[in-house]
Amino acid sequence: MFKLVKRLIGVIIIAGIVFLALSLWQGGKPFRWFGRQSEQAGEVVGKKSDQFAEEADKIKKKTDNVTDTTRKVTEGIRRAGEKMRDITGSKDKK
Repeated sequence: MFKLVKRLIGVIIIAGIVFLALSLWQGGKPFRWFGRQSEQAGEVVGKKSDQFAEEADKIKKKTDNVTDTTRKVTEGIRRAGEKMRDITGSKDKK
């Protein structure tokens, strides 16, 4: 646990030194570039997540259709079995 805390403090100190060095050396240019790149990556992630959501909706719709069809077929088989019992006069209902 102490190793983790020690490493986090070390990373924070190094990040602070890098920030200060970049600020003195190039001003805000690298930070603006990083911000623009982050925005572009965010747009790409947003578009891809919308595409994934549409695909997931299509898959859900297909599985719902299959489920409905299976229910209808099962209900038809059950009704046919009942008719057969009625026709044959079988008294055992399962």
